Amino acid sequence: MDPRRPAVNPRLGRAPPTSGRLSSSAGRLQQTARVSQEAAYLFKLEQIFRNALSDRDTHILKPLLTADAGDNRARPLLKASLVELGESFQSLCKQTDEICLTLGNPTGRLAIQDLYLIRQPERLEEVYVRYFTALSDYIVNGGFEHIAKQSSDHWKKNKKVLKGFLPDLAPKIPVSVSLQRLFQEAIHLHVQKYVEVIQKLSRGIEKVPQKEQIGKALARFTSLERWVRQVLDVAALTRKLWTSLNAKLTEQFRVPGRRLREDSRNVPLTFVNGRHDDRLLLFDDCLGVIQGSDANSYKLDTVWVESLPGTNSEKHQLKIIVPEEDFVLNAQDLKHKTLWLWKLNQAVLQHVQGQLNFPLWGGGEGQVSGTPQTSRFAVHTFVADSRFKGALYEGDWSWGKPHGRGTMKWPDGRNYTGQFKEGQENGFGVYVCPGPEETFDCYKCHWEEGVMHGYGICEYGNSTTYKGYFRDNRRHGFGILCSSTSEKPAFKYTGHWEDDKKAGYGVFDDLDRGERYIGTWTENYKHGPGIVITQSGLCYEGKFHYNKMVGSGKILSEDDHVYEGEFSEELVLTGKGKLSFPNGYVIEGLFSNKWGSGLRTNGVFSKLDEQTTPGVNSKLQLGSQIIAAEERWRGIYQQFEDFLKSGCVETSSESFLGFHSENSRDPRKNLKERESREEVGWDTESETAASGDQGYLYCDRQKPTEGENKSPEGSSRREELSLREQVRLALESAHHPLGKLLHMVTLTFQASYSGIGTYKRLLSLARQEVVTHAQTLLILSRRFFSTSPQNDVTSQDSEEQTPFTVTLPLLLPHLYPDLFMMYMLYHEPGDALYWKGIVHLGLLPDLKLLEFLEVQKHLWPLQDLHLTKNQRKSIVKDVCFESAIECLQKISSTADAQEKMDTIMKTYGEIEHTVTRVLRREYNLPMDDLLPLLVYVVSRARIQRLGAELHLIRDMMDPTWEGGMNDFLLTALESCYQHIQKEEIRLGACLNSVS
Repeated sequence: MDPRRPAVNPRLGRAPPTSGRLSSSAGRLQQTARVSQEAAYLFKLEQIFRNALSDRDTHILKPLLTADAGDNRARPLLKASLVELGESFQSLCKQTDEICLTLGNPTGRLAIQDLYLIRQPERLEEVYVRYFTALSDYIVNGGFEHIAKQSSDHWKKNKKVLKGFLPDLAPKIPVSVSLQRLFQEAIHLHVQKYVEVIQKLSRGIEKVPQKEQIGKALARFTSLERWVRQVLDVAALTRKLWTSLNAKLTEQFRVPGRRLREDSRNVPLTFVNGRHDDRLLLFDDCLGVIQGSDANSYKLDTVWVESLPGTNSEKHQLKIIVPEEDFVLNAQDLKHKTLWLWKLNQAVLQHVQGQLNFPLWGGGEGQVSGTPQTSRFAVHTFVADSRFKGALYEGDWSWGKPHGRGTMKWPDGRNYTGQFKEGQENGFGVYVCPGPEETFDCYKCHWEEGVMHGYGICEYGNSTTYKGYFRDNRRHGFGILCSSTSEKPAFKYTGHWEDDKKAGYGVFDDLDRGERYIGTWTENYKHGPGIVITQSGLCYEGKFHYNKMVGSGKILSEDDHVYEGEFSEELVLTGKGKLSFPNGYVIEGLFSNKWGSGLRTNGVFSKLDEQTTPGVNSKLQLGSQIIAAEERWRGIYQQFEDFLKSGCVETSSESFLGFHSENSRDPRKNLKERESREEVGWDTESETAASGDQGYLYCDRQKPTEGENKSPEGSSRREELSLREQVRLALESAHHPLGKLLHMVTLTFQASYSGIGTYKRLLSLARQEVVTHAQTLLILSRRFFSTSPQNDVTSQDSEEQTPFTVTLPLLLPHLYPDLFMMYMLYHEPGDALYWKGIVHLGLLPDLKLLEFLEVQKHLWPLQDLHLTKNQRKSIVKDVCFESAIECLQKISSTADAQEKMDTIMKTYGEIEHTVTRVLRREYNLPMDDLLPLLVYVVSRARIQRLGAELHLIRDMMDPTWEGGMNDFLLTALESCYQHIQKEEIRLGACLNSVS
């Protein structure tokens, strides 16, 4: 809207009162007049200033540049400073010419925003900052003293020139001082004039946009004027310092662009327990400390200062902390102490924030003020610390010590990147150490107080890898050490460590020899009860003494020969023993020589007796002397217990329980897992991209307070879930503490019983471990999820919370492949006979088979035999009891013993349902009727490893099943399995098929 047009009142449809219009117009005229007046004043001021600059350029600057050009002894830095001073002076002259041209030729009436002071204050500011920076550099470098000395004859002849510029010039004032005044006073005064003009313009301005614009310009030029004063004062102070120091100290501290902020000789400050001539120098980029003949400088980003409470009113102490050292200083009084504290903090704050231009200190808009953060990023090379001597540290600091994340690099090539706490490695970090032939050892570990402590992964230069726990820089606790397959000897050890040595229970694979040792260790030796399994099928068990089996033990061969007796060293038989043959024959007596080298014996050969049956050797199991299952892997459970004691802090989860690198997972699985976690109040807000999905259910010591709970609805849903459901969600996540624990359990089981260890004679040992793991997991899960009375795991349904109902069904799928393989190997002979029976029974059609199995004819489902053209009922197969057969076939589709048992129950239900349909009435099958029908269903289901399946169910079944319906049906199915193995079944089936 045109400000000269009267506004229309939309309500009345006419112009507002004339008096208001006249009042507004009068105000605008007044402002216009004031602007014109100030513009005229500025024009006159700028003309005078331009003339002054031109005179100085002609009579002062050009002679200086000429004299300096002919001076071959001038320092390069001094020459460069004068050149910059000349160029910045010319920029100032050019800017002044432009201003005079603008003010001298106005285009119409000038508004406030048209004045160059208001319109472009930053451009003027830039020119003046450049000029006074160049001037201060020249002052600090002693340029005026040098040029006055070099051209002294010239200024003696031209004293009138200096006098003309400086009327108040005293006769004895040095030429250098006069020259400095010529380049300083008039230009500084001109900046002050700018401030006065803007202050006059700001009076009486009511319009908010103009008032704000003028206010910003005023603040900018006020800060500029203050900065000019400060930069000139600091330049003079710095120049005085360089002239007072000796050559050695000047060379050490003097850096181009460095400025002195304060000197302890100007504002007294003394070192406690120091000498009287010790000195503290505060520069804009560092802190200088002079103590006797020693002088050191510390970058300001590595300086911390604090006020110390004095023991009495006369002491005013400050403590300055720098890397590897700290100083306590006394001020004369509270005023000096406060001044030093403020200046130190201000200098550090400006240096850390990178705002070093203006204002240096002392008010003004845009000023950097306050107390610097105690935590900050800095770079420092250690010189005194014994551990870090010569190392360069880049990272976070706090109070003079590395604290936070950083990188430490040693001159010999070592480096550490990770977390620090109070000057020591603490938290997760990666340490790389160079080795021979351009190899490196890489330690990705958790650290505590400067040493490896907690879980870590170490990749050695020889391609050996260790994944496990450390204490005091040594392998300690559970860990897996594995060599490269190309290395000789190739090996893998999974077990416990003490002080960098194998100790306790562990499994060692000698990959070159194809052997596995399962047992106890001491100081890297096989020592105590143990088992050795070879790839050829030979295995032996006994007590080892520093890698040699001595004392009593046993050897079992692949062809089921068994020796039990005394050993003098590994596989060397000596003394009394007993050798059993697969067919039941036995030799008892004295034995000698090494196994496999031709045995020597003096004993008694016994024939079979009624109590000895052939094949009994194949059922022998190893592990009778091995330590109890609950003590074998105590190390991994101890870590989880320590985690619980620590309060279940999420950030410490990796240190206690290890970590995984599966970050590149299917995003759909991530989403599904996240949704599942939200159902139970998982703290998804705490998850970060760097660590993956690290959130987990709270334990009692880490449950959020009412104010911190970010998902109250999720929390209530979590409390309503059963313990089994909570454990299931936890175990399904690779990043949940319980999920990590399950991962470790799986690793130990695979290390013991997969590969070479997949051996039928270890089945009993493995079975014990599975049940023990389930029991321990349940105990720890109860402790982890005991969050509140509403979620009390010892409540009414505690009777149903057993390892067989909660943890075993969740654990078995992870261990099932290796466990079931051992069941298959152990029951292979029985399954082979069973399968032969299945094959022969499969030759018979339905009616023939039902008749052969002596199934009561009134139970035959003849209506299910739908005939095609030219087909007789007697040749139809795989039709009768079809639903029961399909149901039983699902027994192999799950790893859970409970689900397998449910499948058997459903099969029984389908058989009863079919019989009920045939008889058209409810009918409870007695055992005499059930067994033949079960045999028929089993023969048609054709489950290859039924013996292994039934024995796994029996071994993993809930003890509460005993004597119940589950036990009854399982026993019935076992009877069917044994019945099908009988030779008369095969012979009878063959005769019936022929007939």
